[in-house]
Amino acid sequence: MANIDKAAIAFSIAIVAVGVAFAAYGGYAQDNAPVAKAPVIVNTEPKTQVDPMAKIAEEVKSAAATTEKTTELKEEVKMETEPVAPVETEPVETSEPKTVSVTIPSGTSSPGCETTNECYTPESVTINVGDTVEWDNVDTAAHTVTSGSPADGPSGVFDSSLVMGKAKYSHTFDSAGSYDYFCMVHPWMVGKVIVN
Repeated sequence: MANIDKAAIAFSIAIVAVGVAFAAYGGYAQDNAPVAKAPVIVNTEPKTQVDPMAKIAEEVKSAAATTEKTTELKEEVKMETEPVAPVETEPVETSEPKTVSVTIPSGTSSPGCETTNECYTPESVTINVGDTVEWDNVDTAAHTVTSGSPADGPSGVFDSSLVMGKAKYSHTFDSAGSYDYFCMVHPWMVGKVIVN
């Protein structure tokens, strides 16, 4: 076994010797390679020392000039856009009468619509003297549109008599005032017309 160890050591030494020889040859080859020298540029101008704060000072002056111009422009715009007092105008009243629609919804012949004020839709309308209100009965049951209240009864200003299902009734209001109305058949149904 000693012979094998000696042989291994000898082999290792031989490998190291070959490696050293290659390294030496590589260095020799590199030393003999042609060398190209880089050109040297020489600055012949005299060196001037630059103040590092000079550039910052120029930037500050430029920013200040811009701020002054911006302020001047803002002042010009402000002067040009002074608020003008609004001109008050009277509301233009149209002289032509109009018709406002009120619906008598389906299902109002049974109590319950009074809890949501939807027995006449809308429950209250505001119109001008000379305007007309038209009630459209989209229910299948017959209803009335009678001025007054369930507690006091009819006032006699207007009364539709029975308005059958899918029929309409209209009334033109010639006097200002507030007119309550109800259905004589279903007294929980109430509404109001306000005439200006």
